[in-house]
Amino acid sequence: MALQQQLTEQGFAIAPNRLDSGQIATLRQLLTQPPDHKTVPGIRGLLDKYPPLRQWVNSPAIRELVEAILGPDAAIIRSVFFNKSPAANWQVAWHQDLAIAVKAQHEVAGFSGWSCKETIPHVQPPVAILQTLLTVRIHLDAADDSNGALWVIPGSHTLGRLPAQQAASAAKASGKHLCAVQAGDVMLFRPLLLHASKKAVSDCQRRVIHLEFSATPLPEPLVWAEWGDLIL
Repeated sequence: MALQQQLTEQGFAIAPNRLDSGQIATLRQLLTQPPDHKTVPGIRGLLDKYPPLRQWVNSPAIRELVEAILGPDAAIIRSVFFNKSPAANWQVAWHQDLAIAVKAQHEVAGFSGWSCKETIPHVQPPVAILQTLLTVRIHLDAADDSNGALWVIPGSHTLGRLPAQQAASAAKASGKHLCAVQAGDVMLFRPLLLHASKKAVSDCQRRVIHLEFSATPLPEPLVWAEWGDLIL
């Protein structure tokens, strides 16, 4: 099944071998954390904290995937680094990614559930906005069920926004799929796709550059937290 068709029908797709071993090694080196941050599971605002990463996430290997789905105006709206390891291990229950990151809080109709994560304002937008977004996960390590690869419910992105208490029951009613990947693979998915991740039970790291893209500005005065970072 073609990548775009799979994304449309199932809500996710995996593009294999998008980065070679040299590129993976460079990204791993760039993201080496200081010793006192070894147990930090995630870094938000990743591109602001690691500016050299901009050229990598704007490379043809990534842009070709994104533009095939969202068009040439697609730009990054949020960047996060996840580093699951024996020192920083966690599990995530079945859920949808319902919150977006913005530059500042403004009360706008249809936007609710404000929160703040590492000083970055987050809010839940209307479903129509979530349906236009694309998540891109660049895998710097191989991942399977032993070190926290994502489980997904194919097709669940068509269910709309689900209350948290319904996510588990909706997942149980449908078949789940393990998104096993190799280092250098890139996973694409829609934010409304139900997904989960178990705790790692191996010593292998699971490092992921998590990027979210949009091709459409938010209603004023709201602005995506990292809007324009990939427009050259």
